Amino acid sequence: MSFIQAQDKYLKALAMHLRQFNDIDLLKKRLTYSRWKVAENLDKLLFEFETNVKKNNGQIAWCPDAKNALEQLNKHINNFNQVTFFKHNAVKHFVKYVNIAVPEPPDQPEVVVIGAKFTMANSGSFYSVLADSMEYQQVLKAKKIIVIAGVDSMIALQSELYAAKQLYALYETGNLHYPFELLAKPGKLKGLQAEVILLLTDINKHALLEQPQHRALFNLLNFDLPPVCPMQRLSGLSVGWESKDTLSQLLATFIDSNKGKSFINHNYGLRLLNQFLPYDIDLYEHILMLRAEHHQEDKKGFFSGFSDKDKSGLVLQPKKFKDPEKFEQYAQHHFGKII
Repeated sequence: MSFIQAQDKYLKALAMHLRQFNDIDLLKKRLTYSRWKVAENLDKLLFEFETNVKKNNGQIAWCPDAKNALEQLNKHINNFNQVTFFKHNAVKHFVKYVNIAVPEPPDQPEVVVIGAKFTMANSGSFYSVLADSMEYQQVLKAKKIIVIAGVDSMIALQSELYAAKQLYALYETGNLHYPFELLAKPGKLKGLQAEVILLLTDINKHALLEQPQHRALFNLLNFDLPPVCPMQRLSGLSVGWESKDTLSQLLATFIDSNKGKSFINHNYGLRLLNQFLPYDIDLYEHILMLRAEHHQEDKKGFFSGFSDKDKSGLVLQPKKFKDPEKFEQYAQHHFGKII
């Protein structure tokens, strides 16, 4: 399927299903509010989630950094030869961050590594979306299921899952639901031989929580863009491990703005991108804010490297400049009134 065909199919399905909602904006605002509260109380909810996982004799491994994440992964796959990594969003983040070589997928894997779309604090459960029937069958036949769950996947109550997965499905696929899904708890799955191990990863996502104005962006880290992503308009429908779409590039820039300054300044797809987000978040406003921060750094220019004493010295020596009056205006603007 070409990009144009995928885009047309998505937009038609999205328009048809949006008409079935009485007030889609209200639903998005409710989900935005519930996810914002998660960001505000993440430490408490993560502890609650771990407690409920252990109640069911399940295993949860904390992975705050790349070294720990790799150690935990190796611990659970070392005794197996047939391992496959599903291209779920959480798994792709994990693979890039830990920097591992993903093996060729076997036909009948003993271990499958999947991503969690959501984790629920009050039940200790996780919710995963599977791409197709082949992934579904491989999960059912696996001896071990390793679930990669980012800290951004947390929701407080399992009762909020229905609205969350419906909005995610709608804006990611254009449909009201995912074709294949898994709702379970870490530990032994009833009716199956598989053991479920959950790796809870940070992968630098907490960095967005340090600034309250960016906490809304933190909630979007586990969102997959639909096939109308602005960046994909240029690169086609890439599904490789190293592919980076507009949203993931944007969020990476907010975590480390120095690395993505040019992307922030030259991204023209934000208004389009805002149409396809499951949250009531104005990305354009966040971009303008980050651009303003960059502009303030640029304005400092040459003088940013001096200490306060050095700046005072410059202000008191306007003779170094050809036009003292202009220098005085400049100094008053940047350093305060000259006494």
